[in-house]
Amino acid sequence: MLALSEALQVPLGSHTLIAVAVRAVLDGVDSASLLLLAGLSRREESDARDLFHDVVAELGLEPAEPIDSPLNRWELVRWWCEQITGGELEPEIGGRLIWFHGWIKLGHPSALQPIVLAVTEGEGRARPWADEREDPRKRITDEAALLLKGSWPP
Repeated sequence: MLALSEALQVPLGSHTLIAVAVRAVLDGVDSASLLLLAGLSRREESDARDLFHDVVAELGLEPAEPIDSPLNRWELVRWWCEQITGGELEPEIGGRLIWFHGWIKLGHPSALQPIVLAVTEGEGRARPWADEREDPRKRITDEAALLLKGSWPP
């Protein structure tokens, strides 16, 4: 999913690439560049992106063409929803990713609108539902879980 994210020009921080490399090594994935990426220090973070590209090539993780297809975008949205509901991704961050790299790029699908509204609510913008008192973080998480229960793509 990180290779797909990178191919779709979704920004990935060096710390994320390194952390995922460490997890992959601990899970038994073997690649020379993966070991180098996992072993980078803070001072070497600038090398992370190049090493990540090497890892993608070594492990054959390049996404199939066409890269920027609606199906690939929906796969990213599903992955972010899984990370939000699994507690691996902060709801505000995941909601923003879904908003900017899902909802906008997919032409504003109505299925993603509740997440976008919850994110905007969390930013202090006008509340879409005057009687709603629920925490926007919980709403984002609940909406992500609801999406995952339905057919895919929604």
